[in-house]
Amino acid sequence: MKNPKISVIIPLYNHEKYIQEAVHSVLEQTISDFELIIINDGSSDRSEEVATSIQDKRIRYFAQENRGAPNTINRGIELAKGEYISILNSDDVYYPTRFEEFLKIPEGDNSISAVFSHIAFIDGQGKFIRHKKGAEDNWIDKKPETSFKGENNIILDLLAGNFLITTSNLFCRKNVFQDIGLFQNLKYAHDYEFFLRLCYHFKVHIVDKPLFKYRIHSENTYGIENKAEADFEVGLVLSNFFLNYDLKKILPDNDIYTNVAKFFNSINTFHSEKMVLTLVVFALNFKIHTEILKDLTENSESLFRKTSIDYLKNYLDVWKESQEVWKESQEAWKQWQEAEDKATKWWKHSKKSLRKLEETSQRLIKTNKKLSDMTEEANKWRLSSADALEKLEETNFRLIDVDKKVSETNERLIEITQQMQSLLNSLSYRLGRFLTWPMRKLLNK
Repeated sequence: MKNPKISVIIPLYNHEKYIQEAVHSVLEQTISDFELIIINDGSSDRSEEVATSIQDKRIRYFAQENRGAPNTINRGIELAKGEYISILNSDDVYYPTRFEEFLKIPEGDNSISAVFSHIAFIDGQGKFIRHKKGAEDNWIDKKPETSFKGENNIILDLLAGNFLITTSNLFCRKNVFQDIGLFQNLKYAHDYEFFLRLCYHFKVHIVDKPLFKYRIHSENTYGIENKAEADFEVGLVLSNFFLNYDLKKILPDNDIYTNVAKFFNSINTFHSEKMVLTLVVFALNFKIHTEILKDLTENSESLFRKTSIDYLKNYLDVWKESQEVWKESQEAWKQWQEAEDKATKWWKHSKKSLRKLEETSQRLIKTNKKLSDMTEEANKWRLSSADALEKLEETNFRLIDVDKKVSETNERLIEITQQMQSLLNSLSYRLGRFLTWPMRKLLNK
């Protein structure tokens, strides 16, 4: 049977909430020539039940007692049959075109052994938080004149911080592990140590867009105790790198002290600079530079390990306390600023109100004067009105008399008219009698 092109390894541990989405993000790739190796690393939740409920002939499922992420990944690499290895943590998610876009890069250029991408951060519910664009965050507030900003050297970018973030970002040829070995048994920094080793020995390519989602949730965050252990492992990884790798191979062509200054402004030791200095000094003097990583990783009871972690824990405690004090002082400063702003606004408002009050007072004075003038005019008008009313009453009385006299006159006129009419009637009768007398005389004869 033909071997698959890609072997995908999912180290599964207590991610019953997320494993189904992780698995489906692999099964739904636009390229189907792969096998999916799921290794349940002693989960105590329903992870196994969820994982085994997904049926696909490309899935190979294994279970084991808890051995930790690096050992689980190493087992997956040993089981893998593919030409390429891709790792996906059980709470992360691939973009559907990740394999398609990744595969064409090394297939088109044999000198490229590994491919990474930018990253999309999501929360526990899968909601987008932000994009991480390569090493961009490592160089914020840095200047090219005094640091390695702008060199575009992946090792120098990694020494400024693990911008590749996680094993979920790794896609590489399987023969890489045959040449430089598997993952070291580091709980927190196994990805960082392997990325430094890989990028030092091989040519890699970074796709400048996000092709997987890195999930941030309560289960994968840790407190000061874990942070101190993680910082110790970073210090151990850096010490091992400085002792066993040739910096001249990666540094730009500057004079030695320019590179020293830029290196000083670029390296990120995550508070472990004191332990790095101690390890480097003793390793060089006692010729143990090739053993320190193995010795201090395997011996969890090492006095140096315990001393360094306690130092880092105390440092982080103080740092956390100082951050809290700083936060409180910032909050107090903010409140003071708000109070000052309110006082300033109140003062401005008071001045404005006072100015308005003065303007209102002036208007009241003018209004009072107008009212006084109007009162005086009203009094004059009242007196004039009284005289006019009195004259009006007199005129009314006269009119009544006139009206009475007119009525009397009208009555007399009516009487006279009647008398004249009677008179006229009497005269007409007499005149008629007079004129008709001769006629009546003849008739009577």
